[in-house]
Amino acid sequence: MTTPSTPPRSNAVRRYGPIIAIVAVIAVVAVVAVVMRDDGGSTDTAGTTTSLVDVESLPITYQEARDQGLDLDFGNQCDTGRGTLMIPATFAPPCVPVFTGDNGGATGRGVTGDKITIAYYVAPSGTDAQAALQGLVDDPEVVRRTRENYVAMLNEAFETYGRQVEVVFVDASGQGTDDVAAKNDAVRIAEEIGAFAVIGGPVLTNVYADELATRGVICIQCGLAAPDTTYQKNAPYMWSTMATPEEFLVNVGDYLAGRLMGRNAEFAGDPSMRERERVFGAIHFELDPPVFTETEEVMLQAGREVGFEFAANETYLFDVARAPERAPGIIARMKEAGVTTVVFLGDAVMPIYLTQAATGQNYFPEWIITGTGYTDSTAVARLYDQEQWAHAFGLSTLAVRTPREIGDAWVTHEWWYGEPPPSQTNSPITLANIALLFSGIHMAGPDLNPETFRAGMFRLPPRGGGPSAPHVSFGDHGYFFNLDGSARLDYLAVDDVTEIWWDAEAEAVDEGGRSGRGAYRYVDGGRRYLPGTMPDTQSGAFVREGSVIEFTTDDDIPADDRVPTYPPWPGSPMAGRGS
Repeated sequence: MTTPSTPPRSNAVRRYGPIIAIVAVIAVVAVVAVVMRDDGGSTDTAGTTTSLVDVESLPITYQEARDQGLDLDFGNQCDTGRGTLMIPATFAPPCVPVFTGDNGGATGRGVTGDKITIAYYVAPSGTDAQAALQGLVDDPEVVRRTRENYVAMLNEAFETYGRQVEVVFVDASGQGTDDVAAKNDAVRIAEEIGAFAVIGGPVLTNVYADELATRGVICIQCGLAAPDTTYQKNAPYMWSTMATPEEFLVNVGDYLAGRLMGRNAEFAGDPSMRERERVFGAIHFELDPPVFTETEEVMLQAGREVGFEFAANETYLFDVARAPERAPGIIARMKEAGVTTVVFLGDAVMPIYLTQAATGQNYFPEWIITGTGYTDSTAVARLYDQEQWAHAFGLSTLAVRTPREIGDAWVTHEWWYGEPPPSQTNSPITLANIALLFSGIHMAGPDLNPETFRAGMFRLPPRGGGPSAPHVSFGDHGYFFNLDGSARLDYLAVDDVTEIWWDAEAEAVDEGGRSGRGAYRYVDGGRRYLPGTMPDTQSGAFVREGSVIEFTTDDDIPADDRVPTYPPWPGSPMAGRGS
């Protein structure tokens, strides 16, 4: 394959936006469910105490009431066997008592006695990755209607304490890398709209999230380029459905040190490498100005503690237009350092050029997938040089794929409205973010503000952990720590990983529904691992027996991952029509 010439900068993201858009549907794995913890205070990365509200001021859950022998009214839509609302989805929150009385009126910014104002950031199509994820797959108006449908559904299904969530759509004033436009949008959301929270934001700048936090506005899924230090600095205002790089590196470190280090590079494309002990090299991206300096230190320090080191450590700026010219030099340095095993921690586009450059230089190492930038999606991996990617394996936070028709986003919309979501491709991302917001409101109680939102989120129980449903939680469960060993509060959902490998010969359907050759296989039926639970046995990559590509029907999904079916609720368009 010939390396293409450098595309014009103005067209770079528009050209590659569809690549990212193809895999938008895989975000279904990030549907929200959160942690249960009676928290009297925790320490953030700066070493200061974060004072959380008294847990007794928050609504009691059905399980807590039962444990205490309390007889309270939890309504008719509580599944008392599970203690959760009768919503056929993994994100169904615990039941709380039916609310009556005075909600306190204006308890915080964007909150009145009858309304909670939420902004929804709408990125301009074709200008950044967020636009690609949210606007290039389905028509923008269809996506907007889907958002409105889910908000209306959850307004009825979740407890909002006499208030209704009202959404104001905010068209972005600039591109995803424009700091000035990002700050202006944040100011507009906080001051002109007066929002309690906003969903979405520009991808490649943290100015937006910083400005919102300064002004006391919660931001959900602010962008894809924020390290954990940004979430800690802006607590309790930043939340997301996916792990930060620092969190994911905990599992990556377990994998590299426990399952790969000290063993031969048996999966390399170059036969001469297969008899050699692995020599590791890292390739990862950075922004300008840098934001991942501490992330890199976490990675390197974790390695040093277990005797692991990189023979070559290459950083590149996230710039699609310059990727073709930078890739050959990066590969040359990997080859010169004798690297047998390349660990990639970058965006989805760069491997197109890295793999082409590697083949061009007759360099065939192992490629370690870490799932960053959706490099663990089949649709994207088919764009890479297949002679190289046939030797790719590693970790993913994604669950074993299922047809969208049996995913939460589709099932809940059909359950409530009697028809599939208008935006059938983008709906998983849309529902995940909206469900996260409503989960916090549901558990915060009538005195809604950013502190009670956080306290409520931290009290919800962890969910998932099976092959089709990642383990998701917030708060402190002993999974993540700061460099000094202190516990780190978690503001992001997915905690665990699964091992995958690229089957270059598999005939399968990708995340966009396209048939083709090549697909990721999930080792050991998609078994998942929380931090600290990764076995130190030989990697299970390239073993077909017991591996899976997808679960095609409900019956294929492990029993523990399945959610019950429920009849339509009173108040839904399907009320009275049966299950």
